[in-house]
Amino acid sequence: MGHRNLVLCLLVLLSWPTFTAAMFPPSVPSASPLPFILGVERISPVAWALLVGCHYSPHDIRVWTETSPPQHPHTITASGHHRWRVQFTGSLPASATVYGCGQQAVLIVAAESSLWLSGLVIVVGITVTGLLGLRLLRMPRAASRQPSVVPTTARWQAQICDEEGERTITLAASLLTVGSDPACHLIVIAADIAPRHAQIILSEETAQIVDLASPAGVFSGPVRQRLRPHTPIHVAHDDIWLGATVRLRLNRIPVETP
Repeated sequence: MGHRNLVLCLLVLLSWPTFTAAMFPPSVPSASPLPFILGVERISPVAWALLVGCHYSPHDIRVWTETSPPQHPHTITASGHHRWRVQFTGSLPASATVYGCGQQAVLIVAAESSLWLSGLVIVVGITVTGLLGLRLLRMPRAASRQPSVVPTTARWQAQICDEEGERTITLAASLLTVGSDPACHLIVIAADIAPRHAQIILSEETAQIVDLASPAGVFSGPVRQRLRPHTPIHVAHDDIWLGATVRLRLNRIPVETP
């Protein structure tokens, strides 16, 4: 009798995983969120389009490359539910950083031989949710080509006045996040400063600032005009106010190239 009970126990132990798998099937994972960059379409040698996923019309989309200032879209058309076709002028870049819909992504366009369907190009997107402090990445080029070095002809100075006092920081042309979070490129301290308050877009010739939907807002000019969230605005030598007390000014410094 004891041997029979032992055999029954062994059978139950051996068949238990199969029984539980049949009674409790694994849950189906929920659908992943819509990616920011869905694809790229080459329209002609002087026109191309981004296919993006966004819950609103992506009027704030800008494309940034290493050798050109941020590019604004030419036209924006809806292509489906939360899907948009954003057309740009000029040749399709080999790599770029895309900002829009409160997100930022690195775009890498595959080689010409990888084109498929009606000019759709394979795209690798790195979407940053919660952190927009991703620096512009240098994309690898073909081994047969020597990377060209573009001399820097200008730098920028950021004059910051906050609760820590006044200070001046030298900056290169890049994408910079401003806020109270230690992960930001420019850290400013005040009671109403958000962790990710604003983003600065510096090119060789121009400077833009973007309000990242901060509760205290971003203001420009002597009359402190509040900026529209997620919309890059050109700034000259006017003071920029982050919230009520933090003052920021950007000055371009020419650099002599050898």
